[in-house]
Amino acid sequence: MKALLEYGTEYLNRGWSILPVFATGDEYDKNPHTVLLIATGYSRRDEEDKLRGIWKPLQEKAPTPEQVRRWLTGPEVRRGVGIALVTGQVSGRIVMDFDGEEGRAFARELGVCPHVRTGGGYHLHLKAPPFPVRNMVGKATKGAPDCVDIRGDGGNAVLPPTRTRKGEYVWLRDPDDIDPIESLSTELREALGLVPPVVRPVMGSAGPLPEGKNRVNAQRILDWALELYHGGAGGRNDVGNRLAWTLFNNGYDMREVRQIGERYVEQVGHLQFPAYTLDEFYATARSAEKAPRGRPWGQKKISSSPPPRTAAQALEDIYAQLSPEEQQRGAALLAYTWASEGRPVEQTVTYLRLVGHQQAAQTVRSSYVAYEQGRKPEGTLEGFLAARRVKYG
Repeated sequence: MKALLEYGTEYLNRGWSILPVFATGDEYDKNPHTVLLIATGYSRRDEEDKLRGIWKPLQEKAPTPEQVRRWLTGPEVRRGVGIALVTGQVSGRIVMDFDGEEGRAFARELGVCPHVRTGGGYHLHLKAPPFPVRNMVGKATKGAPDCVDIRGDGGNAVLPPTRTRKGEYVWLRDPDDIDPIESLSTELREALGLVPPVVRPVMGSAGPLPEGKNRVNAQRILDWALELYHGGAGGRNDVGNRLAWTLFNNGYDMREVRQIGERYVEQVGHLQFPAYTLDEFYATARSAEKAPRGRPWGQKKISSSPPPRTAAQALEDIYAQLSPEEQQRGAALLAYTWASEGRPVEQTVTYLRLVGHQQAAQTVRSSYVAYEQGRKPEGTLEGFLAARRVKYG
């Protein structure tokens, strides 16, 4: 039987970030083991100057072999210590948690082969996609199965051979045999939030170089850069370069650019492995400072348009930012929705043509026939928009 340290070392050698958890059979079960975290330097002082264990650094960088050895061979092991995977980009995988008998039945219905048998259900490991994945609790998420949770960036999932009060965690499948999120149906991925968010372009009018208090707000420029990155418009370094260049264009000096860059790195640096560091951003900023200046954003306040009132208007707003496959799917879902509402075919075709859908007639024809034959599509237009974090109404 392998010792706990052997498991931990194996996980570390796979490139995973892990953390110690309580396996004490009480109310602390599966929680981060704060005693061990503090003992190995993962701590901070709170407002009352008390030392608190933290594991956020492990969301950015895996622990060292020496730290893992301390966790898994120390005297605390006798009282109950387990191992958890730090999920997300840092480990290259996310976890789909099927909870309880309902979760096990749903896993069988999907035909998936889980990687881990948990104390009460299953864990399915999936490759981390190139965009951030939010942690999700099915029971608290509209449209998601109640029996499924998602452990993404900033989350963790217990690993074998941890034993909790509900039972032992056991490998059922080779950890290297891992599927991409595309192995799940489109409808399920949308329900679980496993699709990249849509980025709305931020437009600024050209104007003279801002000075002093008249400069475009730095937070607005930072938010724009974060939307670019989260929407897949570029990697961390590429978007960091665009952020620095835009700040210089708008009258910020190197000290200010570095300060804003620290906020940028804090929010995106840990989302992929290896981590994106401050030194990399500083190097990018030096290059951007030497580059030819571009036109700054203007100071005129841009009137914010009201949010779309209907799902159709919301689709129209984001259509140009969607991939061709997403455009086709969104158009088909809209056409099916309007077919169910009894809208004329011609009206639907005209609307989709105005949106910019080139295959409007064909899409509408197929969707209306599907409705007449009682063939429902995968998902709904509302779910399609919600998965991409598009608000309306």
